[in-house]
This record gives sequence, C-alpha cells and structure tokens, in this order.
Amino acid sequence: MRLARGVVAGLFAAATLVAIAPAARAIPPPVAPRSAPTASAAAAATGATLPYGSTLLLVLDDKIDSGSTRPASVIHMHLKDSLIVAGTVVAPAGTPATLAIITTQRAQTGDIDGAVQIHLDPIALAGGAPPLPMRAYHEYLNIELTSGQQSTRSTTDTVADIFIPYHVIYRVFRRGRQLVLPVGSVLRAQTAATIDASDPSHVVLSTPPPFVSNYDTPHAELTAPPLYTPAPTRAKPLPRGKPTLPPTPAPSATP
Repeated sequence: MRLARGVVAGLFAAATLVAIAPAARAIPPPVAPRSAPTASAAAAATGATLPYGSTLLLVLDDKIDSGSTRPASVIHMHLKDSLIVAGTVVAPAGTPATLAIITTQRAQTGDIDGAVQIHLDPIALAGGAPPLPMRAYHEYLNIELTSGQQSTRSTTDTVADIFIPYHVIYRVFRRGRQLVLPVGSVLRAQTAATIDASDPSHVVLSTPPPFVSNYDTPHAELTAPPLYTPAPTRAKPLPRGKPTLPPTPAPSATP
C-alpha cells in the first residue's frame, strides 16, 4: 500500500514538473506571420553605405525538419523588410532567397536532439546590381536549452528515477526531439559585403580584404630549406655468387 502511494506521488510530482517546464525551440516563429510582406524602414541604412555584417531578417517559406529534411535540399524564404540604403530600395520586401541544407542529424536515443547545418545563398538586388552574399548568425542550428530548462529536466528525471520503476532504463533508450522550424519562422542573417548606394543608378558591392593571420607563409626571395630531404637512391647491389675457396696446398715430403 505504501509502495502504491509512493508511485502515485512520484507520478504526480513528475507530471507537475513537466507541466511547468517551458518548451525549448531553436528559433521561435513570429506570433502571427504575415501572409504578404510589407515595406518597412527597419532595415534602412542611415548613411550612403550599408556596412559589412548588417542584419537582415528572412522568413521561411518551407519547413525545416531534422527528421525529414534531407541534405542538399533547397529551402525557399523571402526578405521580411525592404533593404533601403541612402533612400534607394536595394531589395524590396518579399525578395526571394534560398538556403541549402548541408547536413542533418536526426534525434537519437540518449536524449540527443536533432540538428541542421545550413548555408545561405546570395540574394538578388534590384536595378541589376550583383547578388548580395549573406551568412547566417548560426549555420549549425540545434535546440538550445536555458539553464533553468536543463535544471528542470534534471530534477524531473531524478524524481522519476526514485518513484517510477525502471525509469533509468527508459532514459537510456529515450529519443531526443527533432529540430522543427515551421513556415513563417524568422531567420537572422548578416550581409557579407558593404553596399554603397551613393549613386542610385549604380549600386556597388565591396567585400572585405582577406583575413591574414600570423600563421600565413610570408613571401620571401630566399627559399627556406625543406624540413625533410628524401634519402638518395642506392645503386643496385651486385649479384651474389658462390664464394670461391682458396686452393688447398698439396702435401709435400719433408726433408
């Protein structure tokens, strides 16, 4: 009787902790995604140039699911707000864009959640300007839990291990959650070039110079000696024959 009451109390405590635990998402979708994009001055630049690394908001038109989306898939999306530089609409709201799925990891046993690696394609600009390269803030998307959510999950599992028989075995084979980004989710991106709209009829894109680290090999007139020199080739050995023994002296009479 006491064991039954303990099991019931444990189930009630575990259900209470699960109910108060907030749901975790990689990137939450907007409360009410718009069906048609509208122009906004949120992405407008204050000067004649839009610096490198400026934020762009993209709305997903296709669903991303770590359990069903396959690598090499193309996901369609569109620009949420108009991109305005110096009063010139470089890219209107609703400009289509795409991203490529590099790799996917499905949810696995042992509470391993799903993840997706993405790569953003350049977005087309108005007025015949070259496409604008973009990069995502996080190219590897996964389910991130806050410290409070992790603590709640750990406490829930500890209580369940005490009061629910064989819950420890269940945790070993418990599958994690799939990463799901529904249609309408907002993805933040950064511009990978500087936009110069001083001349509205001729928009110029400039990429930053390549990054030079201290480990790059400097150019020098003197060629440094190699760290490894191959061993010289050896001559072919002479053919081996049977050894020739010296002649045995003939016995002679002693005087």
